[in-house]
Amino acid sequence: MVRRWRNALMIITLFIVFVPASEAQQAASPAPAPKASALKEKIVFVHADPSQGVVATQTVTVANTITGNSSDQGSMSTETHDAPQFAATAAANPKTSQIGIMNPDGSGATTFKIYGSDPSLSPDGTKIVYCSLRDDIYSQIYVMNSDGTDAKRITNIKTGDACGPVWAHDGKKIAFYAFALTNPNRNPEIWLMDPDGSNQKKLTDHGMDPSWSPDGRQIAFGSKRDGIFQIYAMNSDGSNVRRLTNHKAEDSNPAWAPDGAAIAFISATGDDRRGLYMMGADGSEQHGIAHSRHQDFCFPSWSPDGRTIVFSALNRVGSQGIVQGEEKPRCEQWSGEYQIFAMDSEGQTHLVTDAKMMATRPSYGRVAAH
Repeated sequence: MVRRWRNALMIITLFIVFVPASEAQQAASPAPAPKASALKEKIVFVHADPSQGVVATQTVTVANTITGNSSDQGSMSTETHDAPQFAATAAANPKTSQIGIMNPDGSGATTFKIYGSDPSLSPDGTKIVYCSLRDDIYSQIYVMNSDGTDAKRITNIKTGDACGPVWAHDGKKIAFYAFALTNPNRNPEIWLMDPDGSNQKKLTDHGMDPSWSPDGRQIAFGSKRDGIFQIYAMNSDGSNVRRLTNHKAEDSNPAWAPDGAAIAFISATGDDRRGLYMMGADGSEQHGIAHSRHQDFCFPSWSPDGRTIVFSALNRVGSQGIVQGEEKPRCEQWSGEYQIFAMDSEGQTHLVTDAKMMATRPSYGRVAAH
């Protein structure tokens, strides 16, 4: 798996910068409830539009670089202003940050009347797990049918936001993270629970964005436990935590390949952009496969056959505010215009949705064909 993706970097680096935008197709009504039949590949996503109903919920300090003359290296200035939070936008206006579903090529896209983030399809294609602020001051985990109906809350975390839910490949467990401290959000903990929210068990401190290995025995995750976000893995019972990356730059958003041999992840590049990287499941053979000088790549997700990776591309808009003391990687904090791209193992890419659709956080899966 790792070798198959090794030669993709140069192609994607050149292509992604100049790729033309195309209009995403949207269906007029939600997909009907799935029937017990063959499964069809789909991508669930979040439809984000920060231009609508933006309400500031926190004050942040922004650092701006001032370019100096040829004899110095420039200087930094800071300013304080209100900054809209991605989830808070959804809470203020249900027309934004809605969960949607589409075909892998971007066609048939429809958004449900459900706002939230981090959607993930169940292995049997009948359910979507996600997080939302719909009922609480903190984000909680919910499960709904794959047609957007019958949403049910399954967590009641009192310490801070709970998000990042992902199904085990056998459908018997859901891993997620929840902040143990808030104002600002700190110490995200990774938890495990049954699909109905029962039998909740904390696996580890200082971890977020869990990703299951295909055999269900391991979980990869991002953590700032050693000073900067890096990629770690542990057994699915929380034992044997080990560090997989050791970069001076930030690493986040691990995604375990379907064959178990590789992990895709996001890493900061030399020009302060986030690029798509690949490594072996043991942390070996780390290398970049996608990078742009104009966009940040975040939230990779594998197709079920392991031949395609979809990911978000972000065009930053305006100064980017960082909440002081908040323990989140930059992909979880930045705002702007979102797109979704897909890339195959040969480095060929295509635009799945454009900035008009404002889609982000894609997650591959299957739903029952109808």
